[in-house]
Amino acid sequence: MMYIAAAVSAAVAVVLGVRLLLLKRALRAASAELEEISTNLEENRVIKMETQEKDPEVLLAGINQTLREIRREKNTFDRREKEFKKQIENISHDLRTPLTAILGYLKITDLRALSDEDRAGLDAVSRKAEALSRLVEQFYEYSRISSEEYEPEIKEMDMGRLLRETLADSWREIEESGLELSVRIPETSVMVWGERNASERIIRNLIQNGCRYARNILEVGLSGEGNEVVLTFENDVSDFEEEDVQRIFERFYVKDESRNTPGTGLGLSIAKTLAEKMGGRMEAELIGADRLRFTVCFHQCKKSL
Repeated sequence: MMYIAAAVSAAVAVVLGVRLLLLKRALRAASAELEEISTNLEENRVIKMETQEKDPEVLLAGINQTLREIRREKNTFDRREKEFKKQIENISHDLRTPLTAILGYLKITDLRALSDEDRAGLDAVSRKAEALSRLVEQFYEYSRISSEEYEPEIKEMDMGRLLRETLADSWREIEESGLELSVRIPETSVMVWGERNASERIIRNLIQNGCRYARNILEVGLSGEGNEVVLTFENDVSDFEEEDVQRIFERFYVKDESRNTPGTGLGLSIAKTLAEKMGGRMEAELIGADRLRFTVCFHQCKKSL
C-alpha cells in the first residue's frame, strides 16, 4: 500500500514538474514576445502563450488589452502631432508672404525724404519685421525637417571649411553680443558625411544660442575621435541647472535669462533633429556650475585629421 502511495506521489510530482517547466517556458517566450512588440508598436500584434493554465491566460488577456489601449493612444498622439506640424507649416507659410512684402516695401522706402525721427521709427519697424521673419522661418523649418518625408542628401563635405565660413558670416552677431570667441579648427580638411545646408543650420543655431545665453565666452572646437568628427560649442552660463540641460532640446523650451529678444525655443531642437537625420547625434552637458557644452558628432568619411 505504501508503495502504491509513493508511486502516486511520484507521478503527481512528475506531472506538476512538467507543468511548471512548460509554464516557465511559455512565460519566457511571452516575455520575449512582449519585449519585441514594445519596440515596434505600429504592428498590430498581441502576445500568445501556449498553456492550459487559466490564471496565466487571464493575465495574458489583460496584457493584450493594455497593448491595444497603448497602441490606440500612440496612434492618436501621432495623428495629432502630424496635424500640429501641418498647422505650423500652414501658418508659417501664410505669414511669410505678407512679411516678405512688408520687408520689401521697407527696403525701397526713400529714407532721404523722411525726417530723422521718422527714419529712426522706420529702422525700428524694419528690425522688428526682420526678427518676426526669422521666427516665422524657424517655425516653417521645424515643420519641414521634423516630417518623415524629409531626408538630407548625404555626401562628403569639409566640416572645417564650413565652420570657418559660418563663423565669419556670423562675426557681427558675435561681436555685438560682446562675447570673447575662441576657435580651434584643424588647418587640414576635416571630411565628414553630411549635408551642407543642414550642417550650416546646426552651426548657426548653436551660434545664435551662444549669443543669446553666454555671459562672456564662446569656445568652438572641431576634432576627430575614432571614426567620428566632433564639433563642440562651449560657453559660460549663469543660473543654469541640470534640469535645464535635460529639457534643452525640447521644442519651445526657452531659458528665461536671455540677453536678447526671446526666440521660439526651436533652434536647438532643429539642430538635434538635423544631426540625427544625418546619422549623427547631438548632446548637451553642464560642466561644473557655469559652463555649458554642446557636442555634435558626425561620421568621418576618411582620415583627415
